[in-house]
Amino acid sequence: MRRILRAALLTTTLTAAASVVVCTPADAAEPHYNLTPAFIAYTDATQPKTTTFYPTGDLPVGTNTLIDQKVHKTRVYFGFDINGVQRARLSSSHLVLSDRSSDCTKPKSLYAQPTNEFTANNTWQKPPKAAGSAVRPVFEGSGCLQRVTFDLTAGLDKALAVKSSRLWVEVAVPDVDESRPAFGQWLGQNDFHLQIELTNKPPDKPVKTRYDSALCSAGTHYSASDFTVYADQSDPDTNPSDGLKSEIEYWPAADPAHRTAVTTFQGSGGDGVFGFGSIPGRTLAEGAYAWHARTYDGRAYSPWSADCAFVIDRTAPNVPTVSSVEFPENPPAPTGGPAVEGTFVVGPNGSTDVVGYRYGGRFGGTYVAANPDGTATFKYRPLGVGPQTLTVTAYDRAGNSAQKQYQMNVRDVSVSAWSIAQVPDPASSGVIVTMHFTSQVGSGLTRVRYSADGGEVRTATFGADGIVDAPLPALRMGEHELTWTGLDDSGTEYYTVTSYFFVVDEPSVESDGVYPIEGSGGGVGQEGVFTVSPFNVHGAQSVEYSTSQDSTHVLVPVDADGKARIHWTPAESGSTYFYVAVRYADGAISTYHSFSVTVN
Repeated sequence: MRRILRAALLTTTLTAAASVVVCTPADAAEPHYNLTPAFIAYTDATQPKTTTFYPTGDLPVGTNTLIDQKVHKTRVYFGFDINGVQRARLSSSHLVLSDRSSDCTKPKSLYAQPTNEFTANNTWQKPPKAAGSAVRPVFEGSGCLQRVTFDLTAGLDKALAVKSSRLWVEVAVPDVDESRPAFGQWLGQNDFHLQIELTNKPPDKPVKTRYDSALCSAGTHYSASDFTVYADQSDPDTNPSDGLKSEIEYWPAADPAHRTAVTTFQGSGGDGVFGFGSIPGRTLAEGAYAWHARTYDGRAYSPWSADCAFVIDRTAPNVPTVSSVEFPENPPAPTGGPAVEGTFVVGPNGSTDVVGYRYGGRFGGTYVAANPDGTATFKYRPLGVGPQTLTVTAYDRAGNSAQKQYQMNVRDVSVSAWSIAQVPDPASSGVIVTMHFTSQVGSGLTRVRYSADGGEVRTATFGADGIVDAPLPALRMGEHELTWTGLDDSGTEYYTVTSYFFVVDEPSVESDGVYPIEGSGGGVGQEGVFTVSPFNVHGAQSVEYSTSQDSTHVLVPVDADGKARIHWTPAESGSTYFYVAVRYADGAISTYHSFSVTVN
């Protein structure tokens, strides 16, 4: 079966095998190049004028009778693409084969020899000329499946010197043993490699050591978070490029011998390649630390980078001090104003590592860096008047913070006004409206000047609570305009305001119960009585009314008791709406009062 299999594997193929270049990871210390043949052929003394190109399967070398029961004597030729290999860096080159002879006790006798290019004209009778000395192999292992290695360093160096694109190699049994079947060999299928080792220079010392967002410096602090450190890498060996790997370790400043390595990863960016790893800041005790990095290319280490210091600090700074001339803290009286921009000076309150402050709202605001002494100055305009809180947060180098709630009282020189009472004027048919004026206590306003509808200007004095209730001249029903302004003791006016309010003097109405207001009762032809009471009885002469059933305005005189009685007999059932107003002797008419009743 072995003989039949090998006969089948020696069929000729017309397709060239592709050259495969494998640059193995440098950290595994593999050869820089591990080349498979771009060309394979063998010649046979039994067919001296033909060549078998690109055979598949195990390759026979020397004398063998296992192919087709005939005696064959064969030699094998390989071509390896060596473009790109730097002669100046060449350290060694080895052809590696495997011996798959079935008889593990057979003696071994092989050689490998560089040759000139193997062309289509080369055969057993016309072999390519030798291009270097024959090299005897080193056999590794014993018995079957031995590893066979030939040192072709000199041959490769010569090929590179003449700028050959391929290294051509003949593998055969030496003449003295080539005709002896005992020395025939079989070379393992697809197990032919040219391994090239180059001289290696160690990687460069890592540079640009840095943290997540800052270059390495003695001022880097962290509180309660893990953080990533980085180191840029480079290597003088660039063809082929070594696969680089970082080593990063950190240690307490007080115990440099206690070093801890971190798991590292590789990255690349605009500056090239870099290594990085995470330092577990969350679990480290407070104190000073340092870290450094070095690079490994699989064969040599770079020098360690410069040490990078960092500090783990979980202690918050002191609550900052805050002061302002325009807006002092908790003043006895309001200061400044909503349009006033105050200057605020903040300080570290004894802390030595404050780097900045944030001021404004409780959960946000504007950041300002601290001066070398830890102080800072900023401008701020309060968001409102009266009691206001300015939040100032101090931050140390590790991001720890302390917050100050600064209480201000912002001066408000505005006056608010609204109606609190409307009563009949006993001297006329009008209405006396009382306005409620309020100002900020301590604002400096002592009086309010006001007028209604551009008429008489009056002045009222605020009480100690900043409040005064003041009447307006008698007014008729409807919309009216009120204008007012606050004054201080010097008579300075602040913020004139104009607003509008309504005077309502509609009468009230009561039912005798036959037809309840907003209710139902009585019946068609049954009389009911509604008593109308004017809001202001002074000068009231009559009441006029109309209904939704009869729009005619009916006048009813006011009785001696100041009230008018409407006697009403419905002519139909259902809902009826009443519209009632009072007429006065001076010709005025009150606000209309409306209501409904339902006739059963």
